[in-house]
Amino acid sequence: MNAPDSAEAAALNCLEALLLELSPQEFGNRLQAVAAHILLRLGYHIAAVKWQGHPDIAAWREGVEYRFEVEAQVTGPRPRRLEKEDFDSLLGVPNAKGYYALASSPHARPRWLLVPASSLVSRKLPSRNALLGALSDEDYSAAWTTEYHRLLQASGRLIRQTPSGELGQMAVEGRRI
Repeated sequence: MNAPDSAEAAALNCLEALLLELSPQEFGNRLQAVAAHILLRLGYHIAAVKWQGHPDIAAWREGVEYRFEVEAQVTGPRPRRLEKEDFDSLLGVPNAKGYYALASSPHARPRWLLVPASSLVSRKLPSRNALLGALSDEDYSAAWTTEYHRLLQASGRLIRQTPSGELGQMAVEGRRI
């Protein structure tokens, strides 16, 4: 494994600080807001960021609706499973693309796994990270991870100081951090 570059090292430092400063729930909410800002950086328009309900993030790009269920590992890897309500929100809209977005534990190399919800819908048992990685869209996950590192490096202080709701509202308004 290669040594982390400066953006990845800065991202790891920011995540470790957030984990020390925030409750697990607020940490997850903060990373959900960060996910919305990653999407902005990737050229999406953010339609909604929901702290409760489904999907967590709804976005548009090039006339296509994208829906995301976002989770952040707080204590380390554990098996994950989406529920019926998750699938209904991710796959229940014709022509929308649904993804399960998982931010890796802040104790590991910071990265995102973006798994098409259609790849998980038939799974009856919780999925471990290795399987989620195998089912993920590698290129999409890599693009998210690159922007994640850059965003945390450039705006880590602002992300640490700004409440999740405000960060989410900024994304909906198209204001990049």
